[in-house]
Amino acid sequence: MKIFIHQNNHEQGFSTIIMVIILTIIGAILLTSAHLLMISWHKTLARESQYYHRFNQANSALNWALTQSWQIPTDNWQCLFETKYQWKVCIKNSLLQIDNYVLIRGESEGLFVYSLAHHQSGKLIVQKGHWLDYCPEKRRAYCE
Repeated sequence: MKIFIHQNNHEQGFSTIIMVIILTIIGAILLTSAHLLMISWHKTLARESQYYHRFNQANSALNWALTQSWQIPTDNWQCLFETKYQWKVCIKNSLLQIDNYVLIRGESEGLFVYSLAHHQSGKLIVQKGHWLDYCPEKRRAYCE
């Protein structure tokens, strides 16, 4: 003997509508999550791009400093500005107790990079390996 359970058309239609609503909600949640993730990635990419732009500008300022003529460095910053690229570079005597170094500071939009050099006949001479992304002085105030 076979027993058939008969659902009327209203019950079948109601369960279909519930399934469509559930699938729509899940889809909306997934799309919203994907959108928020893309916004987060976009912000991260923009921050990193801006950082690398500033970093490269500051590093270019250091290289530009090597082509300039400088007075004998003192314990106070001497700065030069390059208006086309908005570079700022400054030099002063380093407090390091070795080798009479001159501290060079390249700046771009508040990002600083440093190098150690020697001053000879108005020019700065940098030895390989003396580029720094931090100030080498013991006190941070000396680098500002």
